[in-house]
Amino acid sequence: MAVHEHSRRQGRSLLLSILLNLGFALLELFAGLFANSLVLVAGALHDAGDAVALVLSWLGLRLSLLPPNRRRTFGYRKVRILVAFVNALALAVFTVLVVRAAIGRIVTPEPVKSPVLILAALVGIGVNGAAVLILRQERHSLNIRAAMWHLLDDLLGFVAVLLGGIVIRLTGWTVIDPVLSIAVGIMVLYGTWRVFREATSILIDSTPRDLNYEEVRRFITSFSPAIRDLHDLHIWTLGEGERALMAHLVVADGTVSSFQPLLAQLDCALRDRFNIQHITLELECDACKSGAGVCLN
Repeated sequence: MAVHEHSRRQGRSLLLSILLNLGFALLELFAGLFANSLVLVAGALHDAGDAVALVLSWLGLRLSLLPPNRRRTFGYRKVRILVAFVNALALAVFTVLVVRAAIGRIVTPEPVKSPVLILAALVGIGVNGAAVLILRQERHSLNIRAAMWHLLDDLLGFVAVLLGGIVIRLTGWTVIDPVLSIAVGIMVLYGTWRVFREATSILIDSTPRDLNYEEVRRFITSFSPAIRDLHDLHIWTLGEGERALMAHLVVADGTVSSFQPLLAQLDCALRDRFNIQHITLELECDACKSGAGVCLN
């Protein structure tokens, strides 16, 4: 129940951020058309794209709450991770395009209406700042962090627009706008790379970054003298905050019931020490074989 309540809270935060983004995108579009400002129209399209990214994050969150079935026995836990991956990739591509356009504007500067930029930047900072603060409470979620980087991209962009608008207003130096855009783009690419790397690691079932594979292996083999060896140890992430472990334990020959206390104690120890929730341990005796060894006989 706690997990579902937590997910519902994330969903509410995302929905509120979606409404803020969509509302501001419409206002920015109308302001851009009224002022004949291509910069604001482009910004409105950017904000609308971020709203779509937030909608995808919300849909991913909803799908992740669906129960397991015969086809997807682990449920849809990784949908949120997949959405975070797509969001990070899309934002990186968009940022590269913006940086490319900014380089073109350095070579060929264009006139900028500074008063409109300053006003739009102030409103944009307020709206996107509020959305970031709303989602910040759930920032431990990879999916939420990916959505936050979309909003932070806008927030930093509007800070750059505000500074650029003030400088242009005072000096007429229009080249400051693309220079600041490139600086913001580099910061955004750094953040999206971290989300992209973590999401990719989870999607290909890598060992969690904060766990040491050899340490877990030593912990299991030294847990009890009854455990003589260990093989086929796998540690991966099912979804956000849900880790799984599977291993084959080699023990002395005996009845299954005699090893039940050992398995229960090891299960609890792994949960407490490494925060692993889904644990599958298979027992094998010295004279037994498993996997390919069985198939060859």
